[in-house]
Amino acid sequence: MKRMAAYHQMAILPFKAEDGVAPFLSPQSIDFLHNMRQVELINNVNEMTAGTAFEGKTLYDTVYASSQDPTQAALANNASQAWNIDFFLQALTNDQQPPSGLLQQTISQNFGSFERFQTVFNANALSIFGNGWTWLVMNQGGKLSVMNTYSATCPFTAIPSNNRDDVQGVTYSTIQRAHSQRPFVKLLPVLGLSMWQEAFLPDYGLDRQSYVNNFWNVVNWQTVDERMVTSGNK
Repeated sequence: MKRMAAYHQMAILPFKAEDGVAPFLSPQSIDFLHNMRQVELINNVNEMTAGTAFEGKTLYDTVYASSQDPTQAALANNASQAWNIDFFLQALTNDQQPPSGLLQQTISQNFGSFERFQTVFNANALSIFGNGWTWLVMNQGGKLSVMNTYSATCPFTAIPSNNRDDVQGVTYSTIQRAHSQRPFVKLLPVLGLSMWQEAFLPDYGLDRQSYVNNFWNVVNWQTVDERMVTSGNK
Protein backbone atom coordinates (compact mmCIF):
# COMPACT_ATOMS: atom_id res chain seq x y z
CA MET A 1 0.00 0.00 0.00
CA LYS A 2 1.27 3.45 -0.92
CA ARG A 3 2.38 5.49 2.07
CA MET A 4 0.45 8.74 2.54
CA ALA A 5 2.50 11.81 3.27
CA ALA A 6 1.19 14.22 5.87
CA TYR A 7 3.17 17.27 4.80
CA HIS A 8 0.16 19.43 4.01
CA GLN A 9 -2.05 20.30 6.97
CA MET A 10 -5.28 22.26 7.28
CA ALA A 11 -4.81 25.98 7.85
CA ILE A 12 -6.51 27.65 10.81
CA LEU A 13 -9.36 29.93 9.82
CA PRO A 14 -9.22 33.59 10.96
CA PHE A 15 -12.77 33.22 12.31
CA LYS A 16 -14.78 30.52 14.08
CA ALA A 17 -16.19 28.08 11.55
CA GLU A 18 -19.24 27.52 13.74
CA ASP A 19 -20.08 31.23 13.42
CA GLY A 20 -19.86 31.40 9.66
CA VAL A 21 -19.18 34.82 8.12
CA ALA A 22 -22.43 36.76 8.24
CA PRO A 23 -24.12 37.82 6.09
CA PHE A 24 -22.01 36.07 3.44
CA LEU A 25 -21.71 32.38 4.31
CA SER A 26 -23.59 30.33 6.90
CA PRO A 27 -21.85 28.06 9.42
CA GLN A 28 -23.04 25.10 7.33
CA SER A 29 -21.37 26.46 4.20
CA ILE A 30 -18.11 27.16 6.01
CA ASP A 31 -18.23 23.70 7.54
CA PHE A 32 -18.59 22.14 4.10
CA LEU A 33 -15.91 24.24 2.40
CA HIS A 34 -13.32 24.03 5.17
CA ASN A 35 -14.01 20.86 7.15
CA MET A 36 -15.15 18.64 4.29
CA ARG A 37 -14.07 19.91 0.88
CA GLN A 38 -10.72 21.29 1.96
CA VAL A 39 -9.93 18.20 4.01
CA GLU A 40 -10.66 16.01 1.00
CA LEU A 41 -8.40 18.09 -1.25
CA ILE A 42 -5.51 18.18 1.22
CA ASN A 43 -5.75 14.42 1.76
CA ASN A 44 -5.72 13.90 -2.01
CA VAL A 45 -2.61 16.06 -2.39
CA ASN A 46 -0.82 14.22 0.40
CA GLU A 47 -1.70 10.86 -1.13
CA MET A 48 -0.67 11.87 -4.65
CA THR A 49 2.66 13.38 -3.59
CA ALA A 50 3.79 10.63 -1.22
CA GLY A 51 7.07 9.15 -2.41
CA THR A 52 7.31 11.50 -5.41
CA ALA A 53 9.40 14.54 -6.30
CA PHE A 54 6.47 16.69 -5.14
CA GLU A 55 6.59 15.42 -1.56
CA GLY A 56 7.79 18.12 0.80
CA LYS A 57 6.99 21.03 -1.50
CA THR A 58 4.78 23.83 -0.26
CA LEU A 59 1.25 23.85 -1.63
CA TYR A 60 2.12 26.90 -3.79
CA ASP A 61 5.19 25.16 -5.22
CA THR A 62 3.20 21.97 -5.78
CA VAL A 63 0.61 23.92 -7.78
CA TYR A 64 3.30 25.72 -9.78
CA ALA A 65 5.33 22.61 -10.57
CA SER A 66 2.45 20.22 -11.31
CA SER A 67 0.74 22.76 -13.58
CA GLN A 68 3.73 22.56 -15.91
CA ASP A 69 3.30 18.84 -16.53
CA PRO A 70 0.16 17.54 -18.29
CA THR A 71 0.70 14.11 -16.74
CA GLN A 72 0.17 15.69 -13.30
CA ALA A 73 -3.24 17.21 -14.10
CA ALA A 74 -5.00 15.44 -11.22
CA LEU A 75 -2.45 16.68 -8.71
CA ALA A 76 -2.54 20.19 -10.18
CA ASN A 77 -6.33 20.32 -9.91
CA ASN A 78 -6.46 19.14 -6.30
CA ALA A 79 -3.55 21.30 -5.17
CA SER A 80 -4.85 24.37 -7.01
CA GLN A 81 -8.35 24.08 -5.57
CA ALA A 82 -6.96 23.53 -2.06
CA TRP A 83 -4.80 26.64 -2.44
CA ASN A 84 -7.69 28.67 -3.89
CA ILE A 85 -10.18 27.78 -1.16
CA ASP A 86 -7.73 28.57 1.62
CA PHE A 87 -6.74 31.88 0.00
CA PHE A 88 -10.43 32.76 -0.34
CA LEU A 89 -11.38 31.91 3.25
CA GLN A 90 -8.32 33.55 4.81
CA ALA A 91 -9.49 36.97 3.58
CA LEU A 92 -12.93 36.81 5.25
CA THR A 93 -13.83 38.31 8.60
CA ASN A 94 -16.74 38.89 10.95
CA ASP A 95 -15.15 42.12 12.13
CA GLN A 96 -14.74 44.12 8.96
CA GLN A 97 -12.79 47.36 9.06
CA PRO A 98 -12.77 49.83 6.16
CA PRO A 99 -9.84 49.64 3.74
CA SER A 100 -6.95 51.92 4.60
CA GLY A 101 -6.63 55.22 2.81
CA LEU A 102 -3.53 53.98 1.00
CA LEU A 103 -5.29 50.81 -0.17
CA GLN A 104 -8.27 52.80 -1.43
CA GLN A 105 -5.92 55.19 -3.20
CA THR A 106 -3.96 52.35 -4.84
CA ILE A 107 -7.11 50.62 -6.06
CA SER A 108 -8.60 53.92 -7.27
CA GLN A 109 -5.44 54.73 -9.23
CA ASN A 110 -5.77 51.42 -11.09
CA PHE A 111 -9.55 51.39 -11.65
CA GLY A 112 -10.61 55.04 -11.58
CA SER A 113 -12.38 54.70 -8.23
CA PHE A 114 -12.87 52.13 -5.50
CA GLU A 115 -16.51 51.76 -6.52
CA ARG A 116 -15.55 51.09 -10.13
CA PHE A 117 -13.18 48.36 -8.96
CA GLN A 118 -16.07 46.67 -7.18
CA THR A 119 -18.28 47.05 -10.26
CA VAL A 120 -15.62 45.49 -12.49
CA PHE A 121 -15.02 42.68 -9.99
CA ASN A 122 -18.76 41.95 -9.71
CA ALA A 123 -19.24 41.93 -13.47
CA ASN A 124 -16.38 39.47 -13.91
CA ALA A 125 -17.71 37.19 -11.18
CA LEU A 126 -21.22 37.11 -12.60
CA SER A 127 -19.90 36.45 -16.10
CA ILE A 128 -18.46 33.07 -15.12
CA PHE A 129 -20.28 30.21 -16.79
CA GLY A 130 -19.90 27.03 -14.77
CA ASN A 131 -17.34 26.92 -11.94
CA GLY A 132 -14.48 29.35 -11.52
CA TRP A 133 -12.83 32.11 -9.55
CA THR A 134 -12.61 35.90 -9.71
CA TRP A 135 -9.39 37.58 -8.58
CA LEU A 136 -7.77 40.90 -7.87
CA VAL A 137 -4.19 40.38 -9.02
CA MET A 138 -0.97 42.37 -9.14
CA ASN A 139 1.59 42.06 -11.94
CA GLN A 140 5.36 42.48 -11.62
CA GLY A 141 5.03 46.20 -12.25
CA GLY A 142 2.62 46.63 -9.34
CA LYS A 143 -0.42 47.19 -11.57
CA LEU A 144 -3.72 45.79 -10.32
CA SER A 145 -6.32 44.09 -12.50
CA VAL A 146 -9.33 41.79 -12.20
CA MET A 147 -9.31 38.41 -13.88
CA ASN A 148 -11.26 35.15 -13.94
CA THR A 149 -9.92 31.62 -13.87
CA TYR A 150 -11.96 28.54 -14.56
CA SER A 151 -12.31 25.22 -12.80
CA ALA A 152 -9.50 25.07 -10.20
CA THR A 153 -6.89 27.20 -11.98
CA CYS A 154 -4.82 29.63 -9.90
CA PRO A 155 -3.94 33.09 -11.25
CA PHE A 156 -0.21 32.40 -11.07
CA THR A 157 -0.54 29.38 -13.39
CA ALA A 158 -3.29 30.72 -15.63
CA ILE A 159 -1.38 32.33 -18.50
CA PRO A 160 1.60 30.71 -20.29
CA SER A 161 4.39 33.22 -20.75
CA ASN A 162 5.88 31.71 -23.90
CA ASN A 163 4.02 31.69 -27.20
CA ARG A 164 6.90 30.77 -29.50
CA ASP A 165 5.65 29.18 -32.70
CA ASP A 166 8.83 27.14 -33.08
CA VAL A 167 8.30 25.25 -29.81
CA GLN A 168 5.64 22.60 -30.17
CA GLY A 169 4.68 19.35 -28.50
CA VAL A 170 6.51 20.05 -25.25
CA THR A 171 5.56 20.97 -21.72
CA TYR A 172 5.96 24.39 -20.12
CA SER A 173 8.86 23.04 -18.06
CA THR A 174 10.70 22.04 -21.26
CA ILE A 175 10.23 25.54 -22.65
CA GLN A 176 11.50 27.01 -19.41
CA ARG A 177 14.64 24.88 -19.44
CA ALA A 178 15.32 25.53 -23.11
CA HIS A 179 14.79 29.27 -23.07
CA SER A 180 15.38 30.19 -19.41
CA GLN A 181 11.96 31.76 -19.18
CA ARG A 182 9.19 31.57 -16.61
CA PRO A 183 6.51 29.13 -17.77
CA PHE A 184 3.69 31.40 -16.59
CA VAL A 185 3.01 35.13 -16.53
CA LYS A 186 3.77 36.34 -12.99
CA LEU A 187 0.43 37.40 -11.50
CA LEU A 188 0.14 37.62 -7.73
CA PRO A 189 -3.39 37.34 -6.29
CA VAL A 190 -4.39 39.56 -3.38
CA LEU A 191 -8.14 38.80 -3.22
CA GLY A 192 -10.21 35.90 -4.54
CA LEU A 193 -13.88 34.95 -4.73
CA SER A 194 -15.10 31.41 -5.34
CA MET A 195 -17.75 31.21 -8.03
CA TRP A 196 -18.05 27.47 -7.65
CA GLN A 197 -21.61 26.30 -7.19
CA GLU A 198 -20.62 24.51 -3.99
CA ALA A 199 -19.81 27.91 -2.47
CA PHE A 200 -23.07 29.72 -3.21
CA LEU A 201 -25.81 27.13 -3.83
CA PRO A 202 -26.38 26.10 -0.17
CA ASP A 203 -27.08 29.67 1.01
CA TYR A 204 -28.24 31.43 -2.13
CA GLY A 205 -29.55 28.88 -4.57
CA LEU A 206 -29.09 30.46 -8.00
CA ASP A 207 -29.04 34.04 -6.68
CA ARG A 208 -25.41 34.71 -7.48
CA GLN A 209 -25.96 38.48 -7.41
CA SER A 210 -26.74 38.47 -3.68
CA TYR A 211 -23.79 36.15 -3.05
CA VAL A 212 -21.40 38.55 -4.78
CA ASN A 213 -22.94 41.61 -3.12
CA ASN A 214 -22.62 40.10 0.37
CA PHE A 215 -18.97 39.23 -0.26
CA TRP A 216 -18.04 42.90 0.17
CA ASN A 217 -19.46 42.90 3.70
CA VAL A 218 -16.92 40.39 4.98
CA VAL A 219 -13.69 41.12 3.09
CA ASN A 220 -10.76 41.59 5.48
CA TRP A 221 -9.13 44.63 3.90
CA GLN A 222 -6.19 44.44 6.30
CA THR A 223 -5.37 41.01 4.85
CA VAL A 224 -5.64 42.38 1.32
CA ASP A 225 -3.35 45.27 2.28
CA GLU A 226 -0.78 42.87 3.75
CA ARG A 227 -0.90 40.69 0.64
CA MET A 228 -0.26 43.67 -1.60
CA VAL A 229 2.80 44.62 0.43
CA THR A 230 4.06 41.03 0.37
CA SER A 231 3.35 40.66 -3.36
CA GLY A 232 5.23 43.87 -4.08
CA ASN A 233 8.32 42.35 -2.47
CA LYS A 234 8.27 39.13 -4.52
